[in-house]
Amino acid sequence: MDLRKIIKISFITLLVALVASSGVVYYFYTNIKPILVTEINKALAVEVNVKEINISGLKDFPKLGIKLKDVSINESTSFYNEKLLEAKELNLFIDIMRLWKGDYVIDGVALRDGKLNLADLAKKSNYDIIKPSNDTSNVAVSFEIKSLKLINCALRYSHTPSDFSCNASTPNSNIRLKYLEETTNLKIKTKLNGTTLTVEGEKYISNKDLAIQTGIAVNTASSTVNISTSDIDIEEVKLQTEGTVFFGNNSNLDIEFKSNSTTAQSLLSILPNSLSQSFNHVKLSGNALITGTFKGEMNDNQNPSLHLEYRIDNSNLAIPSQKIKLAKISANGLLTMPNISNIEDASVTCKLRQANSDGNSIRGDISVKNFIKPTVNWKGNAELEAAFLSALADSSSFDANQGSIAIEGELNFIYDTEKGELVPNSLHYIGNVQGKNIVGIIKNPKLDVKNVSFNLSADTEKLVVNEANFSYNNTTGSVVGYINEYNSLFDKNSDAVLVGDLNINNLNVNELYSTSTESNSLASSSSNISPIQFKLNAELTNFKYNDFKAESMTGYLLSDRKRIEMPKCKIDALQGKTAAAISVKKLRENYLLDINSELQKISINQLLKQFNNFEQEEITHEHLNGRLTGNILAKVILDQNYEPILSKLYAKANVTITDGQLKNYEPLKELSSFVEINDLEDVKFKTITNTIEIFDQTIFIPKMRIENNALNMDLEGTHTFENYMNYRISLSVAELLATKANWIAKKKERRIEQNQNGGLTAYILMEGTPEDLSIKYDRTAVKENIKEEVKKEKAKFLKALKGEGTLEEETSETKDYDNVWDE
Repeated sequence: MDLRKIIKISFITLLVALVASSGVVYYFYTNIKPILVTEINKALAVEVNVKEINISGLKDFPKLGIKLKDVSINESTSFYNEKLLEAKELNLFIDIMRLWKGDYVIDGVALRDGKLNLADLAKKSNYDIIKPSNDTSNVAVSFEIKSLKLINCALRYSHTPSDFSCNASTPNSNIRLKYLEETTNLKIKTKLNGTTLTVEGEKYISNKDLAIQTGIAVNTASSTVNISTSDIDIEEVKLQTEGTVFFGNNSNLDIEFKSNSTTAQSLLSILPNSLSQSFNHVKLSGNALITGTFKGEMNDNQNPSLHLEYRIDNSNLAIPSQKIKLAKISANGLLTMPNISNIEDASVTCKLRQANSDGNSIRGDISVKNFIKPTVNWKGNAELEAAFLSALADSSSFDANQGSIAIEGELNFIYDTEKGELVPNSLHYIGNVQGKNIVGIIKNPKLDVKNVSFNLSADTEKLVVNEANFSYNNTTGSVVGYINEYNSLFDKNSDAVLVGDLNINNLNVNELYSTSTESNSLASSSSNISPIQFKLNAELTNFKYNDFKAESMTGYLLSDRKRIEMPKCKIDALQGKTAAAISVKKLRENYLLDINSELQKISINQLLKQFNNFEQEEITHEHLNGRLTGNILAKVILDQNYEPILSKLYAKANVTITDGQLKNYEPLKELSSFVEINDLEDVKFKTITNTIEIFDQTIFIPKMRIENNALNMDLEGTHTFENYMNYRISLSVAELLATKANWIAKKKERRIEQNQNGGLTAYILMEGTPEDLSIKYDRTAVKENIKEEVKKEKAKFLKALKGEGTLEEETSETKDYDNVWDE
């Protein structure tokens, strides 16, 4: 065959081949969507939907680019009740000939603007979408995706056996996947924004941006995931991690991590919420190093343990809201959580090598166990400014601006975070505490604290007050003693008892009253009147309460928390002496003041003046003088502001008044005008004795004899707190009055009768208020007295009949005033 014939046949054959190939390609291109969708649905156990399919790169055939638009794949097991995968666009870059030959390599996959929802359940997953194969051969199968890109995709993953979940979005992720036999190797480089990682409802990472570069090998035969050395950036925290995850029937972790250098504040930001909440107001600067492990099973009853060692060097701490600052902090320690979801078993230790700030310095070893009811132990020393300690305690009632406190010892306590208080009897301290020259302001009640200094020492049994001196406003004082059962000092039902000596000069009780209605309300809601029990040998000099002043008060000051009392109090006051038993106790929302006193020659004028005339204006210190001796029993109910409730006042006074004077007393002035005797405007008397009771806002005065310079009289009656008087008065007229003939001459008109001693008696009724006082003769009293005299005369007559007496024996010396004045 000649050469031209060979060339012609070859050209025709090539042309037919090209036409045939073009036809195949054209057919494949025009029917790609139904072919691919059909074949994919044949291979998958779930439904796949594709809105549109386009092919690019026909000139590079057999390498093709396939673009699928609006792709969705259903879950194999419903968990989220959403699509397993949704994407606006899915791009595949494949070599058809390699796939045809069984070399399953995909050059590239790009998922854009999509959502991926994955979940591992107890015995299955929601992404088990490939139908089981009938191929039972042992031929090794390999599969590779050279580049899997996720662009602007939302990711969600849940692991129900461990109650683990993760949510994030990725602007750009690049993954290389290779499957060979039973191992899948992944190379991942990704950015995850707004990542939230949760275990059993506890957020361990909350809305953080992550960057991850890692290599992972998943072996389905051994159910393991091996993580090669990986870089994980959680915002500013840069970690390196590696380890193994077992995902069989019992999931298990064994992961190590470390950070060569990061900021202390950044470390706080990635703590679990249960821990980080305690540091929300804390600002830290400086470097920190951490190393640690996650180890353990992940199932319904157990979560992995966390073991974290940390070191902080040359860091600064600040709590701006409380104006607290510490600088040059150097510390190292260990955080251990046997179960990361159970902070009750967590513990942390800290060896604080130094922490300084201005005049503050702290050193020591600290340990905390159980973050629900933390058991705290501190052993070390501290030199703290009073202002720093006040800020640290977050005290809103005391502002310290000067002074210092030195502490050296070991402190232990348990704190109940749910109740916000110390666990009863958990406080223990062995060591010394010294306070020097503390100056500041107590806000409520407002007190200008000029100096507080103290020296305390403690052992397991008692806290000894070696010395304590204080001064505020114009008050100075000192305490020496000890506190038994001090470990319950801050308990609601404290058994602590302060025993010792108390000396106070210039104590003004009114300065100790709270000016806050809220504070008074809180105090009234408690059944206790004192925060601590005490037994103090007290000496108070220049004591003041309202206008009452005492040169001295001495005696034991006692409290069982429910009451405060001085059972044997000696008082120098009111220009006399008093022995009294005084107590105050809670009475529901109010207070009961109980006084039982023996008075010796105290000044009535000062008594009325210093006690504000007992809240009445009728008989005041301007009217009454004299010396008072006797017993006074009083029960006074005080309201929440310590003001007396007069309607509930009870008092009983068995007293004698000597060297008395009553002048310019309006009712007597009215009586003076009534009986026309001016001397009643200034009555002087030697002695009066009576028992007077006060209750129901009324003073009850039994009948008493008043012998005075002007006019002897008997008086009885009542006087209310509203100043309503009801007095019955009987007047005895001596020979001095006999000279006033005009008055005596009208004795019949004025209901005058002879008294049993031969004098004249006038019965007068005084009733009303000072503004409307009615004075009149009491006819009822005269009639009753006449009846009594008739009974006496009848008795004398019967005695005379029996020969036991005469009718004249008791009347022989009686003056006949009628005859005298008739003459």
